[in-house]
Amino acid sequence: MTDSPIPAKIIFILADPKATGEEFISLSGSLYRQNLIFSEPRELRRDKNSLELIVIFRDNNSFKNWSKNTEIKEFWQTKFDKLLSAEPKTIKERDVIIEVDNVINCACKKSDFYILQGRSLQFTDELTCSNCFGQISYSKVPLEIKLEDWQTKHERVYLNWLESGLFEKEAFKELTNYKKGKLNLEGEKIRKQLSDFFQIPVYISYFVEEPDNNHPCLVCGQGGSDSGLKRPSKICKACNTIFGYDDK
Repeated sequence: MTDSPIPAKIIFILADPKATGEEFISLSGSLYRQNLIFSEPRELRRDKNSLELIVIFRDNNSFKNWSKNTEIKEFWQTKFDKLLSAEPKTIKERDVIIEVDNVINCACKKSDFYILQGRSLQFTDELTCSNCFGQISYSKVPLEIKLEDWQTKHERVYLNWLESGLFEKEAFKELTNYKKGKLNLEGEKIRKQLSDFFQIPVYISYFVEEPDNNHPCLVCGQGGSDSGLKRPSKICKACNTIFGYDDK
């Protein structure tokens, strides 16, 4: 019998009822990078001094032993001991319909380069291989490279723009400030760290309101060179950007 995914909630009881619990927001990213859960939860719910994280564990072993994972223990056990009144409690969810996104991971032994883009919608692949267009699993990325944190921030800004609400103009300004915007500067930092770690070029695809094949490099304004791909068709090696999205 195949070991099936398990929907569950992880409950944290804060030792200090007045604490915000913000320290635990990025735990889901750690669980995902360690290949313990499917996708990344988008919210950490709070009820009084209790925090609740809804996840889908990959299998029964992940459900039972996630807190014993070496990386989780190293980076989170101190916070559990310091900020919680008891160890986290993991409870199976009942009557839940599981829908796991169909993610195809890269299995290439050698890739020419990787493509990095900020997260926009839930099922967007944010770090992909240029050869097979498979996703580079976050479990391959060291925790020291704050890829998940940056992706979460990017998605929040993107959704503020998409919803055309109170923060639409501010969000658009942040997304399109390619040279000095904090969000894009952090993305460039992540891109360089990934390139240094994987020892291959990593090119970043910046947000464009209407992607096409006409706009130049968003950083330097040059036309770039052939990427070797149909889409995206251009790269700027000077600025480490990739662009050109012709729908034809």
